[in-house]
Amino acid sequence: MNPATEPNYYSLPGKAHETPPVSNAFLELIAPTAAPSFQPVTEIEHEFSTVGDFLRFYGLRENPFADSIQPRFFYRTESHAEAFRNMMLAVDFEASLGLVTGPSGAGKTLVSQLLLNQLPAERFCVALILVTPGLSRSGLLQEILSELSVALPVGNPRVQDLLRLLSNQIMNLHEQGRRLVLLFDECHFLSAECLHVIRTISNIETVDRKLTTSILIGESRLLNRLTHPSFESLRNRIYLRSELHCLTREESVQYLKFRLMTAGRFADLFTEGALNALHEATGGNCRRMNKLAMLAIVTGARESRSQIDESIVTRCAAWQ
Repeated sequence: MNPATEPNYYSLPGKAHETPPVSNAFLELIAPTAAPSFQPVTEIEHEFSTVGDFLRFYGLRENPFADSIQPRFFYRTESHAEAFRNMMLAVDFEASLGLVTGPSGAGKTLVSQLLLNQLPAERFCVALILVTPGLSRSGLLQEILSELSVALPVGNPRVQDLLRLLSNQIMNLHEQGRRLVLLFDECHFLSAECLHVIRTISNIETVDRKLTTSILIGESRLLNRLTHPSFESLRNRIYLRSELHCLTREESVQYLKFRLMTAGRFADLFTEGALNALHEATGGNCRRMNKLAMLAIVTGARESRSQIDESIVTRCAAWQ
């Protein structure tokens, strides 16, 4: 078809190039959709975005219930004070072995850290050994030597060679007028062979004195193991023993208030009912109380509560 004679489908006859009227139905069809009544979320706003925000809400300078070893937050109960005294006496009396036991979360590691900080470096060389499950005799000795900054032999040294290295280092310390104090934490993980290595270390001596003090720190089940006849020689070397307990209700209340004051909050944050609920839910276990108290602080701040009551603690305890 000749384009010149092709009909113009977009023009009416007699009115070339004039746009025909558009129907209302077509206009509605192509009209842009009305803007929605909501706007897309491009940013989520948080009233509390950091730990510091929660703490500042309650006037706290720092976290009073942090899961870390902080001697400033140590609340000295009678059993903790006794454990610390006995550890100090074991060192002062130059005893071969001391023993501290208690449930997980009762504060054993914190007490040992206090002892470590208390002993003057000019008189003592203190090494804290964290025992892990499956630690071998060789591994234990290498951990001790590493803490004492002694270069380890290459390859796979024999236990006898490692003991000789340790004995030489102990003698060097003795000549410097310093005594080696070994703190073994999580001792319930020690194998029978490793316990016998510790007994061997306790035998290192001069003509007139023992040259080391080792303090075994572990859960209460360690006591049951040590009653076995094969550990009689080790048991006989333990001069002082302490057992840490979970806190009483009164101790729990004072413990929580003490930590809050240390962190800068002097006004009551927890109601009496909340304090009692914290003790009941955790059995007075320090670590569990710390965790639950911090969760209650976060919840209370999110709900803009000026004070944390029993209902908040109860809800938080149910979440754990």
